[in-house]
Amino acid sequence: MPDLKYVTYCGLYCRLCGHMARMPKQARELRESMRKEGWEHYGEAVHPGFGEFWRILARLGETDETCPGCRGGCGFPGCEIRPCAQERGVEICPLCDDFPCEHIEGLARTYPTLISDGMRMREVGLDAWISEQEARRATGFAYADIRHPDSD
Repeated sequence: MPDLKYVTYCGLYCRLCGHMARMPKQARELRESMRKEGWEHYGEAVHPGFGEFWRILARLGETDETCPGCRGGCGFPGCEIRPCAQERGVEICPLCDDFPCEHIEGLARTYPTLISDGMRMREVGLDAWISEQEARRATGFAYADIRHPDSD
């Protein structure tokens, strides 16, 4: 089985999450721009608490390399999908006989491509599906582009 580090139990691809796809680059660019302006030297004097912001911005700039993914603990703490999959011994929900279940259908209201992406995974296989997701990522796509606007 391929490396599932960036494949969530529900069938999303972690590297398409804004936390990994966009925020690191944006945080690095903002931090570099602010560094050129000298903020690292005087930011705390101008804005108390700036030091903590500076440290958080540095950590955000690394999340594309440091995020543990869904299987490592990232994601919604109250997720019902992860324990369900683990109890059933299913590595990825689209490979479950009950896909799509009520949990997946609920999440698909937030992520409208979830079910069709899962069906695609079944059709082409996991290796090809991961390659397709990486190609999607290369275009700059992130789930934030299509998430339902009322989603958390």
